[in-house]
Amino acid sequence: MPRGGAETALLEAELKAAGVGNVNFAAVVHENLPGELEDFQKYWTEAPVYLDKERSFYKAQGDRWLGLIQGMMTPRVWSNVNRAKEAKIKGNLKGEGRLLGGVLVVGNKDQGVLYEGREEVWGDHADLKKVVEACKKIQQ
Repeated sequence: MPRGGAETALLEAELKAAGVGNVNFAAVVHENLPGELEDFQKYWTEAPVYLDKERSFYKAQGDRWLGLIQGMMTPRVWSNVNRAKEAKIKGNLKGEGRLLGGVLVVGNKDQGVLYEGREEVWGDHADLKKVVEACKKIQQ
């Protein structure tokens, strides 16, 4: 299960607290292993989840991969793992985990992309303050 899903799903409450409403969420995943999508949807309950078999979303973000050895030797990865464990977010080693993802905030009509947060190493999260700021711009 993508660990960021649990914490990203909590963003809706933060946006409401910041006075931002009417923001639509969606999640994009690149594979659907038995039981994995269902586990993800336990956290991501109020928004659609799209399966991107061709990885178009990921290609638009540069089709970035983190090698296994490089990732395992990066201290920030272990910090991210510990943060997830402390939050009691379970992960596993199923599937293709080397592909890096991210978060996009897309505005209305011709606003385009208002924020892009790219995962640099496994478990990185978007800057939630910047996500909230970008979501506020959608309202304008």
